[in-house]
Amino acid sequence: MGDLTLRTMTCPDPPLLVFDDIAIDLNGRRLLRAGEEQPLDPRAFAVLCLLARSPGQVFSPEEILDEVWGHRRVPPGAVGQIVGVLRAALGDDVHQPRYLHAVRGYGYRFDRPDG
Repeated sequence: MGDLTLRTMTCPDPPLLVFDDIAIDLNGRRLLRAGEEQPLDPRAFAVLCLLARSPGQVFSPEEILDEVWGHRRVPPGAVGQIVGVLRAALGDDVHQPRYLHAVRGYGYRFDRPDG
């Protein structure tokens, strides 16, 4: 599984992001919602880590691919599929998102409520 090497591995302080009923354990690489661990594959967690570490910043799909996959060939729509997985894990609604927002014509932004 050498193909699974991810570029976004180190996470700065704080090692735990907590808001609403969500806890993102950056060092332990776990997402908890309402105390329940939400299973995520390594790439989905890497995308979550990238976005959650920079709340309010918009990332293009190309920037996400570059950070998480490097310059490997990735199937079209991979970022959109992962965002869908992350929304489900976070309990986010695509029509009225609280956390993961699509910025039309550019990419994705993670908004973290104070808390």
